Amino acid sequence: MDLVTKTVSDAKRLAKAQLALAQAEMQVSRDAMTSATILGLVALISAPLVLLFLLFTLVYVLVQLGLQTWAAFGIVTLLLLTVTVITALLAGQQARKIKGPTLAMRELTKTQEAFAPTDTPS
Repeated sequence: MDLVTKTVSDAKRLAKAQLALAQAEMQVSRDAMTSATILGLVALISAPLVLLFLLFTLVYVLVQLGLQTWAAFGIVTLLLLTVTVITALLAGQQARKIKGPTLAMRELTKTQEAFAPTDTPS
């Protein structure tokens, strides 16, 4: 009986230690996820601003090359329009490839049918 009690006690201690280890690992992951989220948000906020300033820089480079300001802005606008149309078309192509999980649903149905109670006449 003493051996069983000791074994149960050891198992409880082991389970508590494993739980403590899992909690410690989760805390480290939680901290890393928080940092990654904050840094990602900063990048998401600054990226459009960087793009905007790059576009203005391109406009002023074109002006320095001899174009009138309105023409430089027009060229940059056409460039943006072209990029937008191309990426929209590519997004549409990718969206058409999206399909539901047909194979998984078929297998789930087979599994449900296999475990469904059968009607046996009595």
